[in-house]
Amino acid sequence: MSDHDPIVPLELGAAESFATKEPSIGDRLRQARERRGLTITEVSAILKIRAPILEAFEREDHSNLPPRVYALGQLRTYAAFLGLDPSSVVAGWQSTPLSSEATPIPLSPKTTARNRLVNVHPSFVRSSRGLLALGGVGLVVLAISAFMGLQIIRFILPPSVAITYPVEAVSNLAAGTLTHEIKGTADARASIIVSTSAGARITTIADASGLWRITIPLGSGSTEVIAQAIKPGTGGEASTSEERIFVVALPDKESPEITVTQPTANQVIENGDVPVSILTNPNSMIEITATDGLGEMLTSTLTSDAAGTASGRIALPTGRWTISFSVANAEGELSQATRTVEVSFRGVTVTVTGGPFATWIRVWVDGQSDPSVGVSGRTVTPGTRLTFTGTKRIDVRSGDPSVLLFTLNGRTIDALGNGTGAQTYAFLDTGKVQESSRR
Repeated sequence: MSDHDPIVPLELGAAESFATKEPSIGDRLRQARERRGLTITEVSAILKIRAPILEAFEREDHSNLPPRVYALGQLRTYAAFLGLDPSSVVAGWQSTPLSSEATPIPLSPKTTARNRLVNVHPSFVRSSRGLLALGGVGLVVLAISAFMGLQIIRFILPPSVAITYPVEAVSNLAAGTLTHEIKGTADARASIIVSTSAGARITTIADASGLWRITIPLGSGSTEVIAQAIKPGTGGEASTSEERIFVVALPDKESPEITVTQPTANQVIENGDVPVSILTNPNSMIEITATDGLGEMLTSTLTSDAAGTASGRIALPTGRWTISFSVANAEGELSQATRTVEVSFRGVTVTVTGGPFATWIRVWVDGQSDPSVGVSGRTVTPGTRLTFTGTKRIDVRSGDPSVLLFTLNGRTIDALGNGTGAQTYAFLDTGKVQESSRR
């Protein structure tokens, strides 16, 4: 157009043809990814989200997506990674167009103040007379009915649950981060259940003010976390849930190898320790972190030999445990593996492990001398590990129990004995340990 061309006004409605159609959510995701010069395969490797799911987001193909709660979490992760606002992307994904037809509002006849008085006055008089007729008994019945109604509403209403920390929907964490704490609010004394996309399930109970906190295990890449609540005394689950996503950065350099052959996934262990067998880099220290559903955390270490193998046993109490194994190379690069096991005990199981000095022991299982030890007893050398299982009670007498390590049903017992001579202790199926008179 030249500087002297006349400006012709647009006819009514003509401007609509110049409006640019806003890109769809799928187009926004695809365009943002292409601007960064990334392929679907590359993004999938970084975020640990399967490529078909990312393609389904960009095609807006709902039929190839996982359940809604996980799909929305993965969509938030994808949007945040591409530099888009996760909230607006998720809101656009879930929005549905509303009908443009307005529902007509019926018109009522014009009513004057005098007419309203005439219309209301007779019913008001009738209500007043009815209430007075009820008398004191009627008022009591009404109060009881109102109270019962409030209790029924309280019973049927679902409990609330919210995550107050971290505030962000997606938290980007440094490579090698093994755990993260989350905090929130809920109904007082409500049970809080936190599930992760890695299969961990952790529970806690909100305090009297409704506050709660849980430490969750993490692995490399993306971990989705969902919090739900169960109201105390009713068992009613929350109708809504709170979600967070934690993205642990992948190491820039080559990480050490780690292969866990024991325990196997979801292995069930009864009346014993959890076996551990790992293949990794030679002469490497392996850090072991076990977290149960109540948030209890136990730690241990193993060192691989010149061939890169490491084995041992972990004593864990009854419960469902998520065990994380991590190993770092000389450059500080970290690798991780996770297993979930179920541990249970029946009766009483005691393990005795030799300490820095040798000492003798005698053992009675449910009142009978243990045949593996014998009536005269046996010597426990450093590193020796013995396990005894009974129904109600196990008595152990030692020349110096202070140099031995004891576990009762998977739980480590604080040092027994004072190093001044022989002593006997009774380990009970109730979990208690007490001095015994056996000699």
